[in-house]
Amino acid sequence: MLKYLLSLVFLCLAMPLQANEIRVAAATNLRYVLPAIAKEFEKQTGYQLAISFAASGTLTTQIQHGAPFEVFLSADPHYVERLIKAEFTEGDPVNYAQAQLALFAAKHSPLNIDDGIVSLKIALEQGKLNKLAIANPRHAPYGQAAQKELEKLGIWQQIQPHLLVAENASQAIQFCLSSSVDAGIVAYGHVIQAVIAEKGRYIKLETTLQQQAILVRGASESAKQFINFIQQQPAKTIFLQYGFL
Repeated sequence: MLKYLLSLVFLCLAMPLQANEIRVAAATNLRYVLPAIAKEFEKQTGYQLAISFAASGTLTTQIQHGAPFEVFLSADPHYVERLIKAEFTEGDPVNYAQAQLALFAAKHSPLNIDDGIVSLKIALEQGKLNKLAIANPRHAPYGQAAQKELEKLGIWQQIQPHLLVAENASQAIQFCLSSSVDAGIVAYGHVIQAVIAEKGRYIKLETTLQQQAILVRGASESAKQFINFIQQQPAKTIFLQYGFL
C-alpha cells in the first residue's frame, strides 16, 4: 500500500513545473494560510508555489523516498530533525511560527465545551461522549498534541473506544462535521476560518506547536528566497491573521 501511495505521489510530482515554480511540502494545518503567503510571495518575487499538503510524518516519508520537494514546512521540528539526520536537507532549520490547538464542536453536537478540554472528561464520566475526532498521533503533530492533552486529563486509555482517528489535521475537521462526532481536537487556524467557524463553536487551548521549515537537498535559489520570506514581517503578519503566533 505504501509503495502504491508513493507511486501516486511521484506521478503527480513528476508533472513538469513552470520555471518560476517552487515545490513545497506543507503540513495540512497550513491549508488556509499558505495560499495567502504564496500570493504575497508571488507578488513580491514573481515565483509561484506548487504546494502538496499532507501530515508532516507522511511528507517526511515521501521526501525520504525521493519525492522532489524543495521546501518542507513541518508542524513539528521532530520530522525536520529526522530529515537532517538522514542528510536529506541543506541549511539550518527555521522556526517561522507557532500553531495553536482548539476544541471544536459542530452545531449538531450536544456537547457543552464551555469548560474547554475538561468538557471531554466530564462528558466521558457521564456517559455522554459519542465520538471525538483527532488526527493520527502516529504521523500527525496535531494528533500527537491531542494525545498529550488527553493524557494530561488522565483519560487517554478510557477514551480510546470513542476516538475517530483522521489521517491529518484537515480530515479531523471534516470528521467533526459528521453527525456521529461530538467534538474534535483540531487546528485553531482552521476553526477560525469563516467556512468552518459558521458550522460550530470552538475553544482555544493552551498548547502550541512549533512550526519549522527546512530546505530539501538540492533546493533552488528561489526556494531559498521563500525560506527567507517566511521569516519577514509581511509573512509574519499573514500568519497572525490566520491564527498563528
